[in-house]
Amino acid sequence: MLIPITAFLLALATGWLLTPVVRDAAHGAGLLDEPEARKVHVTPIPRLGGVAIAGAFYVGIAAGLVTARSIGDTLNLEDGHLPAILVGVALIGGVGLLDDLQGMRARVKLAAQVIVALVTYGLGLSIDRLDGPWGSLALGPWSLVLTVLWIVAIINALNLIDGLDGLASGIAVIAMIAFVVIGGGLQGMIPIEMVVAAGAGGVLGFLRHNLQPASIIMGDAGSMLLGFLLAAVGISLSQAPGGGVPPWIPVLALGVPLADMSWAVLRRVVARDPVFAPDKRHIHHQMMAAGLSMSSVVLVLWLLSAILAALATVLA
Repeated sequence: MLIPITAFLLALATGWLLTPVVRDAAHGAGLLDEPEARKVHVTPIPRLGGVAIAGAFYVGIAAGLVTARSIGDTLNLEDGHLPAILVGVALIGGVGLLDDLQGMRARVKLAAQVIVALVTYGLGLSIDRLDGPWGSLALGPWSLVLTVLWIVAIINALNLIDGLDGLASGIAVIAMIAFVVIGGGLQGMIPIEMVVAAGAGGVLGFLRHNLQPASIIMGDAGSMLLGFLLAAVGISLSQAPGGGVPPWIPVLALGVPLADMSWAVLRRVVARDPVFAPDKRHIHHQMMAAGLSMSSVVLVLWLLSAILAALATVLA
């Protein structure tokens, strides 16, 4: 456990210290998220929190690898899905940062997400089988389709749920905690435990500054990075060398953002609205419209996420 603990602590400290630096730099450069009809904040706010999360994540990974070497562990950059995850986090973070800086059309952003998923698939991050009570079902040529769909779905689910101070970052941390516990019961998961620990530390360090009233938001660089990271870890847990968790385990742990995204797509299709058009009818928006305060909505959705994550852990 020393490796993931070290990764977590160094990422936490880095995220805590780096977030205000990024916030002040964004303020100075005028890189602010402006209020508009579908957003809940009423004043401009820095939107580059994802940069701090990414920096903290990679510091945590470096700390974990150094710790592994110091204690004689064989962990290295080539282990398991680690190369694909590290490359994927960098690529999707870059796509999100570009969107935060100059904006991207929804279809272009979706295409970029698909390309990132294809690149990481080529590096070995793939859903090759589905383990469960039925045994192990090999996917064959469907592996590519399911892998890309899963990665793109989770990226967008986290992006869409990121509408209130601390909501998406808190949900991500809750899911990561569940994934760490689940990974601890599987074989060959030390690289993934380190990845999740570094991610959780970075997000927690950022979350201190993202709670209501937030002084910075994560932006697309942060929400898409976290979405990819959670999708990648979900794949790794399902493809563990000694037998992975059933496919519904990561789905259940990420139930809140997946339900919100599914509802958003369904209502837009039924209403014949553009699927990619943003609106103010997500779960958190409707709860606030019903009279709940922002902090109450965040706490309720955190609690629901925690219940689903706990249930996923027990079932795993």
